[in-house]
Amino acid sequence: MKDAFNAFMHIFGFEKLSKYESDYLHDSNIRTSSYMGVIVIFLEIWMLLRQTRSKIIPKYQAGEDLFGLIVKYTSKYWLFLLIGLGIMLFCLYQKNRKLTKGQFVSLLAVGCACILYTGVLSLETFTKASDSITPVMANIMNAMLISIYVLLFVTGVTIVAYALLNYLKNKRVVFLEHLVIIFFTLICLAFGIFVSYSDFWGGKEIICFLTMVIYVGCLLIYRPYVTALILGASFFAFYKILLTFQNGLTFQDTEVVINGITQKIISGDSVNYVTFFISLTTICFAIFHGRLNEANKSKALEKSAREDGLTGMHNYSYFAELAKESIQNLEDHYEDYVFLFLDIHNFKALNDQRGFEEGDKFLIAVGKYVSDVFRDALCARQADDHFVVFTKKENLKEKLNALNDLVHDYDDEILLGINCGGYQLSSNKDDPRMAIDRARYAAHLIKNRFQTIYAEYDKKMSEEYHKRLYVVNNIDNAVSNGWIVPFYQPVVWSDTEELCGCEALARWKDPVYGQLFPNEFIPVLEEYRLIHKLDKAIFESVCRDMRTSLDAGRPVVPVSLNFSRLDFELMDAVQELEDLVKKYNIPKELIHVEVTESALTDDIIKLDDSIKRIKELGYSLWLDDFGSGYSSLNVLKDYQFDVVKIDMRFLSNFEKSEKSRTLIDCIVKMANRINMLTLTEGVETEDQAEFLNGIGCERLQGYLFGKPIPKEEFYQRIDKGELVVSGRQI
Repeated sequence: MKDAFNAFMHIFGFEKLSKYESDYLHDSNIRTSSYMGVIVIFLEIWMLLRQTRSKIIPKYQAGEDLFGLIVKYTSKYWLFLLIGLGIMLFCLYQKNRKLTKGQFVSLLAVGCACILYTGVLSLETFTKASDSITPVMANIMNAMLISIYVLLFVTGVTIVAYALLNYLKNKRVVFLEHLVIIFFTLICLAFGIFVSYSDFWGGKEIICFLTMVIYVGCLLIYRPYVTALILGASFFAFYKILLTFQNGLTFQDTEVVINGITQKIISGDSVNYVTFFISLTTICFAIFHGRLNEANKSKALEKSAREDGLTGMHNYSYFAELAKESIQNLEDHYEDYVFLFLDIHNFKALNDQRGFEEGDKFLIAVGKYVSDVFRDALCARQADDHFVVFTKKENLKEKLNALNDLVHDYDDEILLGINCGGYQLSSNKDDPRMAIDRARYAAHLIKNRFQTIYAEYDKKMSEEYHKRLYVVNNIDNAVSNGWIVPFYQPVVWSDTEELCGCEALARWKDPVYGQLFPNEFIPVLEEYRLIHKLDKAIFESVCRDMRTSLDAGRPVVPVSLNFSRLDFELMDAVQELEDLVKKYNIPKELIHVEVTESALTDDIIKLDDSIKRIKELGYSLWLDDFGSGYSSLNVLKDYQFDVVKIDMRFLSNFEKSEKSRTLIDCIVKMANRINMLTLTEGVETEDQAEFLNGIGCERLQGYLFGKPIPKEEFYQRIDKGELVVSGRQI
């Protein structure tokens, strides 16, 4: 029973609608009314031309009064043309919500015209009883005409009131919008009944009435029970009115005598009439529920476009949109406002130890913490464990401390906290996305410093930040214009200290900043996933330099090239190298490929094929930065490297640390036992060089033998005998 009742309430639209659903249905009716207004305008123009040609012109030429002819034959069409124009403009202007001066004037003019036109219509002669027109029929025609006048008048008044309130008071009065649509509906129905009733006298047509109820029913969609009442009242009233017409109206039942028995036969027109009413009502119900479904789908799409799916906060795009509006509305005291970028310390550890489901619960909790602490501010989740806020700076330190305490207390075993970067607003023209990016940069500088919660973007950061942007925006220019060049650092045999190779290291000779060092551009390019462009440029420069030296008959030593972890992801690094070696016809034994330990421990499966291809194509494979990661032994177990480069950090405190010497000795012996040669980088003293040679480390690299230098200077040192090219290069 309850299910049946709920179904009834649903079908007839008695269910409570959300504000979004009500607004969606209303906006749909506004759009529909604008279309109907256009249709009415074209129809009435056509009817005016038709009446003018067929009746007004011939009678005027016969000597009748022109004004009287216009009132008699076209007044109703001018009426509907005016209504159509008013509705079209009224509905089209709703898109802007706030009327412009031109829109206000045009809407005011149309509204006033509707009011004044009722005076013109009063000049029209009302229907009088005659031999063919009964008093009842005349009264019906006049009543319908008066109702149309009244509706036209109140429609004009409503349009004028709406225009004044919207333009002068900046108020969108939705109640008046509903009234205009309702009055338009009633005018359509009244006009349909009026014209069709008069047409019955000339041939029993009800086309106008049926057309109008179809317009109203299928285009202007109300709650189903309202639609049923409107259509039911219209059909019933028109049916009762038509029964006053006595000449051959087949809506009336007839009596026939069959086998001496008088029987009543229901009118076929009546059956068709009722069937049409039921069909139209059913269609209207279906359209209503269809629009309701569209509203729910649209709401879901709009929600996804504005809301973060996990935390329910604003998403970043919608945050930027709202923040831009808020900034533009500020008149002064910009320095009182700040953009915040919040990052969570140790979130990765929580995810790893507790699992992703618990990680999501934590992010939901953090979202609530942020919204509660910055209750009156604009908050959003940007991505991952990053949150953004646009707020006043008042009590900022206290709020951040409170937020940090909430995050810290979430888990008793994992050390959690926040680090926050801020960007102080400078004007109402600041771009929110740029502001957040600068706040993020400030937060990045204090990452993993648990004692420092907040850092604000300042002049020094600005200089560094703009340099970062310059690197990102000009990497392509740097490559194409030759600003990126390889510097070569010597590699020597430990026993003879003769040159056996060199490492190619990138340098950026910039026309704006001058010499850029690797720590100024490599981390930036890695962060923005552009490092492959730099590495490819270095690969080609090295091959080109080597080809030039070979053609000139100069002594050539092998060069080791550094492959970034991202090179394997962002390009086919092995194939790029192979193509360049073939292009410049470089012997493969002169190219050594260095792969960092971190590249292999991040995703061994993904890089496995690439590493194998390097060996299969005949290149010497070196493991760079050995000892900088926690799983180096696994890497040595899984891959056969030709050379292992021992990380320079092993040489720190070399003279004072017996442990450092012992570890290096063990690494060299272990590498030799698994058929790998060793190279130690960062060698700066003769004592270090003698020790490494003594324990069997074959190659050495460091400032003791030379810093990275340009190609020209590298060959000058060879020519001067400062670097002696060894006959052993393998």
